[in-house]
Amino acid sequence: MAFAVETTSLRKRYRRSDPLAVDGVSLQIQEGKVFGLLGPNGAGKTSIVKMIAGLVRPDGGAIEVLGSAPGDRRARSGIGFAPEDPDFPKFLRATEVLDYFGRLLGLSADERSRRIPETLAWCGLAGERRQLRHFSKGMKQRLGLGQAILGRPRLLILDEPTADLDPMGRRDVRELITGLKDSGTTVLLNSHLLSEVERVSDTVAILGQGRVLAEGAIDEIVPEGRTLEDVFMELVEKAEGGPRDRGVPSFMAEGEAK
Repeated sequence: MAFAVETTSLRKRYRRSDPLAVDGVSLQIQEGKVFGLLGPNGAGKTSIVKMIAGLVRPDGGAIEVLGSAPGDRRARSGIGFAPEDPDFPKFLRATEVLDYFGRLLGLSADERSRRIPETLAWCGLAGERRQLRHFSKGMKQRLGLGQAILGRPRLLILDEPTADLDPMGRRDVRELITGLKDSGTTVLLNSHLLSEVERVSDTVAILGQGRVLAEGAIDEIVPEGRTLEDVFMELVEKAEGGPRDRGVPSFMAEGEAK
């Protein structure tokens, strides 16, 4: 079995006074599969994603990406990364952004002229001529997804890819993920939308307080008759010391203010 990504005892701490953001995480992401990375805010998901992408250095442990260390030329050339909140120069247009990234990827002029219109059509941005300063958050996110697939990556990392998309946009991303998996691309999906992850992932890892609480195939993690959300909430609440008090503050339940 070949792995696109393998981490061993991965650790990361940002400040000496802080607890470990990532505390001994070991993961194996099989080639050609969709791997869902789940966890509440502060669980270490984005730190792990950035370390795999070579954007942040670990403080301990080891990472192998596409047979190389993160940041090596071989790894970089095989990764497509769509960040949660893409930030492109606001004076550019969508075609100019993709042309810039196409040049960075080493694509020829002919190849850029072929791929860019197809990518913009998939993004729902075909014919869009406005500068990015006029784009909505959803439009920017679509463009971020477009630049991530432009180089036909072997490993596509999606960090909250559907956070600002409407239902049609979410459907498009699901179809993209399914199509990429069918073509042999490995997809690492970091998302808070558990129902979306459950629908497209082969394997998931649930994180809590920087550690892996559970990892395995969807049908192994989620027993029959339950949902991924049920399992997620149970594991996270146990890791955090029990269920949270979801009642309203006491002052909200008091009588009319005097």
